[in-house]
Amino acid sequence: MAPSHKTPDPGADDVASGGGVGPSRGAPRPRVWAFGGGKGGVGKSVVAANVAVSMALQGRRVVLVDGDLGGANLDTLLGCERPTATLSAFFGREITRLEDLAGPTAIPNLTLVAGDGDALGAANPAHAQKQKLIRHLRMLPCDLVVVDLGAGTSFNTLDLYLAADVGVCVTTSESTSLQNCFSFIKTASLREQEQRDAAARKAGATVTPPTAAASGLTLRPTSLVVNRSLPSEARRITNLLHDLAGRFLGRGVRLTASLSDDPAVARSIRAGRPVCVGEPNSSFAHDIDTLARELWRPSPVAHEGPRTGINEEIDHDGVRLHVQTEDLGAPQCAVRTQVFRTDGSVVFTRRTAWEDAFFAKLAAAPADRVRFHHVAIVRALRAGRVEPLRRSA
Repeated sequence: MAPSHKTPDPGADDVASGGGVGPSRGAPRPRVWAFGGGKGGVGKSVVAANVAVSMALQGRRVVLVDGDLGGANLDTLLGCERPTATLSAFFGREITRLEDLAGPTAIPNLTLVAGDGDALGAANPAHAQKQKLIRHLRMLPCDLVVVDLGAGTSFNTLDLYLAADVGVCVTTSESTSLQNCFSFIKTASLREQEQRDAAARKAGATVTPPTAAASGLTLRPTSLVVNRSLPSEARRITNLLHDLAGRFLGRGVRLTASLSDDPAVARSIRAGRPVCVGEPNSSFAHDIDTLARELWRPSPVAHEGPRTGINEEIDHDGVRLHVQTEDLGAPQCAVRTQVFRTDGSVVFTRRTAWEDAFFAKLAAAPADRVRFHHVAIVRALRAGRVEPLRRSA
């Protein structure tokens, strides 16, 4: 009798234990952009707020989240009243759905989830609260979520930054700002690798530097925005950071935009109106529109064809098997793991959609889907839970 090709649900494996709410199957997820940086005063919140406004004015449904836990101020930049319910109500379970915190603004298509800089403990939510926030960001009923993070390299800031589809690091050309920018990129890189290794160990995989290098998984490039800078200066800064990050961290840095040093910004802050609304013809507003379009442009990594992510040889009851996991990219929007015998025959296939609850439970960033899926299947194989390869009694 031919072997059954019934496949286990990766979400049922231990790697995904712990529960959690996921979006309904088939529901489109919003894109998540997080704006961070190592130093305060570089204009990060102004950039994040105006990017959100620009996208909303282009007709996208946008939720702007004030993720500067302990120092929220986006309501001031937008010139609107702070909603009565803030993130502290979400962390305190007074409100169970993040979307219920999204209050209206004066800009069409734009709502605001306000932070709370006054509540004791707002800047240090528990790990479970932080993971819940990350899950709910991807469940918001909109096209785009823009998260303004606090300055610095706390784990809360880094974890929100790494959970986004796109992490944008904002800096200026000042030497202290550049030093803090590289420190942010370095700490984020170490935190990202630490998260990947922890997930692999939890799933029963052995993690060593050579294995990680051989897997083909690389840290995603950092999207850099140089504020108050000329384009030529921004390119010089990017080349410097790219060289340092590539040499010491194994990741790239790409210049996403340089933003003009425009007096319209100071005027807009005093007036409590975003530049893109108050002075839409200013050079800064034009730069922001260009940045927003660049970020929205399809990522070549996310939309390319099939690519191999991980290949691994394992022994199963004396049988040599090859396990291959790949991200199929768009339009298939799924991750697939296949198990082959040495003769090339496929004995097992598991395909999981990007929006599946398996990935939602783990709050998996796009770069981590392949690894999470792979280690879940390998663990199921070794435990004998895969139907065609189930161990005999």
